[in-house]
Amino acid sequence: MRTQQIAEPRLGAGLPRLRGIRAWLQGELAALGARPLWLALAALLVVFLLVPQLPLQVRIDVGYEEGIGSDLPYLQGFNTAERDELGSYRWTADGAQIRIPAVGRRPLLVHLSWLPMPTAVRDVSPHGYTLTAGTVSLGWFPLPMEGGAQHIVVPASAVVDGRLTLTFGSETFTLPGDPRTLGARLSTVTLVALEQPGLTLPDWRAALTWLAALVGGWLAIRHALGEGNRRAAGWMLAAGAGLVALAALLDPPRWAFGAGAALIACALAYPLALATRPALPRLADRLGVPRDAASLGWLAVLIIVSFGLRYGGRLYPDSMHGDLGFHHNRFNESVWGLITLVSVNRGVAFPYPPGPYMVVAPLTVIGLEPRTLLQLGAALADAVSIAVVYAIAARVARRRTALLAAGLYGFTAATFMTSWWAFITHIYTQFFHLLLIAALCWALVAWQRPARRPAHWWTLAVGVLLALVVLGHFGFLINTTLLVAGLTAVVWLQSWRGAGWARQVRGPLTLALAGAGAVAVIFFYSSYIPMFLGQIQTAREGGLTAVAGRGPVSRAIMWQRLWWDGFVVHFGLFPLLLMPWGLWRLWRAGQSERGAGPRRTVLWLALGSLAVAAIFAVFPFVAGVTNSPRWLLFIAWVVALGAALAAEALWHRGWWGRLALVAMGAVVLANSAWIWIGPMLWRIRPPEPF
Repeated sequence: MRTQQIAEPRLGAGLPRLRGIRAWLQGELAALGARPLWLALAALLVVFLLVPQLPLQVRIDVGYEEGIGSDLPYLQGFNTAERDELGSYRWTADGAQIRIPAVGRRPLLVHLSWLPMPTAVRDVSPHGYTLTAGTVSLGWFPLPMEGGAQHIVVPASAVVDGRLTLTFGSETFTLPGDPRTLGARLSTVTLVALEQPGLTLPDWRAALTWLAALVGGWLAIRHALGEGNRRAAGWMLAAGAGLVALAALLDPPRWAFGAGAALIACALAYPLALATRPALPRLADRLGVPRDAASLGWLAVLIIVSFGLRYGGRLYPDSMHGDLGFHHNRFNESVWGLITLVSVNRGVAFPYPPGPYMVVAPLTVIGLEPRTLLQLGAALADAVSIAVVYAIAARVARRRTALLAAGLYGFTAATFMTSWWAFITHIYTQFFHLLLIAALCWALVAWQRPARRPAHWWTLAVGVLLALVVLGHFGFLINTTLLVAGLTAVVWLQSWRGAGWARQVRGPLTLALAGAGAVAVIFFYSSYIPMFLGQIQTAREGGLTAVAGRGPVSRAIMWQRLWWDGFVVHFGLFPLLLMPWGLWRLWRAGQSERGAGPRRTVLWLALGSLAVAAIFAVFPFVAGVTNSPRWLLFIAWVVALGAALAAEALWHRGWWGRLALVAMGAVVLANSAWIWIGPMLWRIRPPEPF
């Protein structure tokens, strides 16, 4: 009988992993003890202690939901905003609250302005209300039936932790056919801080939360940049701390409202940086993307900052919600089995493919609510898109120029607009579209190689990505199908003219297009054939305006919207103006290439995208309808790449070129900052992207 020998366990087998964990912990402790971090924390703490010592006046225009001076998120539990000849207002409800953080623990004077009670309801309306500040009852106050103002002093003892919470208590009534419970019509709230001897304590909750957010942001930035770029990390920390301090000084309450959102965004940016920094070099080496440590570090920074701004902005209390509720409902319908969805845009019904919902749905098993998952995934898709644009640009430009292209794509206003409007399926599909463009850039070169086995994988990748695009968003179905079909037609034409590279490319490209198209039509779009036939018949009888059920739109209005909302707001104008120069430089650089080389491939895709966009830019002026397949966002990567190539050339033209670039960059940055800040703080709707 043979004896089985049992191997003894090797105690040192797990030592490398333990050493790695130990080294990581030591690195994190060193980062937490870094001098720049403690200097920034100390400086911010001084500012946070200074803010409550300064005079403070807060005015709330009740009933003004959108715009600078919005009453949200100050008012909670009130009825919906209304407006009449006397101005804007909200009806109170029993338990309605006014919340104003970061006022400091000091006495306050609160001015309440009431509109007259309508005569028809005076017999059933309340005649007074109780007011509680925190847990301190301020008493019972009569309601002025003819309207008027009341001044109420709130003692410092009632301002719990430096934040004021006023709670209204009163009898309520209802109107016939109106389910709301109504109290009185509040039109204006003004708060003034009163002087007191001694030091005023700050809102510690907001202050400590912002300090914790700064620590999380510091760790994320250090990991993104890598160990070799600590000086740049320190400067970014200083810039971030300076912006936080400025916000605290300019508008303490709204600064305090954003503390929780900032902490969550920075906390999530930290693991994103841990994952992104090591992943980027591996992906770059696998795909042959030119790289160096500094470029990939800054690319990782762009990714985590983009994610933090988008997701953190949407977490800000009562920020612009956009179409999030719509997408939540469509997500639920798709998960429950209703996949042949129909949506209506400006009177025109069209298929609403649920592809992005199906991609995201399996992730619900981790316990996240659909609303959270949809927003989190959209922010990640937008952020990772920056890396895809970098990969495309790095094939035809220097690494710094590719970084600029990636930054322009991620931080011009256009992609922030889709985030604020919560065009969830558009955001996911635009990410798939960028992956498709990148895959075509590599595939068109790979298909020309003698070794055919790797090329088959590129055929599969292009086909799958094309299917994801056409099953993700109807507008991108139109744009991308025209682009890829046009590219396929050009390739076949070149093959008939005897181009050897085209003979090698035409088969895989046609197979990918036909396969994706067949899957999309057979399994989804065929169910909409009756709707399409009905729309075609309506268009034949009454034109496209009959399909929309509306009259033709004024061309002057369309031109104004195209000029201001499109060219100026979407990109800050200057990237669009620089783009042709950059594409011309790309054309010149590709003159020496043979066949479908890297530069020629990118140029063909860029010019094809511009041709498709031009069709839909002109289409509304001809048809008289304003329905758009989001053609400006379809060419966002082209604008970013062309502008970056032109900026590189302009930078080398001397001091005047650099000065011009700085001025243009300031305009673009200011435009993007406004599109991010306005919807977040004041619910100001940006133009709907197209």
